[in-house]
Amino acid sequence: MITNKEIETFLSLFQKAPNTTVLNIDHQCPEIKEALFDFTEKINGKLTYKEFNSIDLDKFKLVARDFEYVVVTDCLNEIEDIDKFIKVIYHSLENSANAILISHKNKNSLQFMVEVLDRNDFRATNSIDIFNDYDLVVAKKMHMWGNGL
Repeated sequence: MITNKEIETFLSLFQKAPNTTVLNIDHQCPEIKEALFDFTEKINGKLTYKEFNSIDLDKFKLVARDFEYVVVTDCLNEIEDIDKFIKVIYHSLENSANAILISHKNKNSLQFMVEVLDRNDFRATNSIDIFNDYDLVVAKKMHMWGNGL
C-alpha cells in the first residue's frame, strides 16, 4: 500500500504548471493513477491513461512530443520488446521532458531500469527512494541528444 506521504513526495517530481500533460501507462497501481488524476485536475493539466493490458506493442503509437511526463507503473516485466516500448515513449515526450519508471521491488532491478533508459538515449537517469514497496527511476529526454527530436 502506498501512503499519503509517499504520494506527496512522488507528486513533488512534477512541475505545477497549467496545461501540464502526463501519460500514465499502468498495470494495477490505482494509487498512482488516482494521484496523477487529482494532480492534473488541480493544475488544469491533462492526464492520458492507458491500461497496460490493452496495449498491443505492434500497434502501440503515441503522438510525437505530446507529453511532458510519462509514468510507467509496474508493467516492465510484461513487455516482450522493452526497447521498442521505450522508444515509443521517448518520441512521445516533449524536449526536456521526463520519463518515470516505477516497478514493484524485486520485479525489476533498479539497474535494469537505468540501463534500459540509458540504452534508449534518456539522460540524467536517477533512482529516487520514495516508495517502500516500489523502485522509481526518473530520466530526461534531452533535445538533440541520441535520437534527437
